[in-house]
Amino acid sequence: MLPKGYRLALSVRGSDYVYPGGPSAGLETLGKVWTGVGPFTHNDPRDRPPGVFGGDVTLHTGPNRLAHVLLPVIAAK
Repeated sequence: MLPKGYRLALSVRGSDYVYPGGPSAGLETLGKVWTGVGPFTHNDPRDRPPGVFGGDVTLHTGPNRLAHVLLPVIAAK
């Protein structure tokens, strides 16, 4: 739950990215080093076929196009 008065930030990026400064150590169980997207790489053609994920995406913003993110409310158990 996000406390009242707090804000939620969302970064939208057009591709996987790499933080400057070199890789950092990853989790030993994954046996990798991470450079930005952590274990969430998107370079397997079986997972990301170009016919589906190879196009352009346009985000329209501005005063006449109010942005929003729809998030589910999950009730506490």
